[in-house]
Amino acid sequence: REVVEFARHIPGFSTLTQNDQVTLLKAGTFEVLMVRFSSLFNVKDQTVTFVSGATYSLEELRKMGMSELLGAMFDFSQKLHSLDLNAEELGLFTAMVLVSADRSGIENVASVEELQENLIRALRRLVNKSTASTDPDHQNLDSPRFTRLLLRLPDLRSLNNMH
Repeated sequence: REVVEFARHIPGFSTLTQNDQVTLLKAGTFEVLMVRFSSLFNVKDQTVTFVSGATYSLEELRKMGMSELLGAMFDFSQKLHSLDLNAEELGLFTAMVLVSADRSGIENVASVEELQENLIRALRRLVNKSTASTDPDHQNLDSPRFTRLLLRLPDLRSLNNMH
């Protein structure tokens, strides 16, 4: 439900066909939740704090049979956290994760691609702007931070496939 509500706030999402909206939501919900909940993973302490407030060590969770997926989730969370995204950047990245034109079952690929490209452009501007304010050498180039952020997309797909 939270992902559906989030999607409603993505400019242009409601203009997609209902089928394409449903397809994107079905295919991308786990990936969106992974981005949203990555902050629950404490890589330094090797713990996960669930929404209920309960905290478990990686070792405890492995004993429960969650080893391969959980290790990959920790790895993703660490890589995402290392980018030090602000709330706006994280929100745009999450929208971009959801709106992916290569999802199986998309009927109007051109419309989804257009929305996806708009989100990528907005995220690029935002990340490059925040990077340029701290590193003047990157004013006219894509920041390494933006590139590393895009490299998290295949990680999410892999997690989704493992899930």
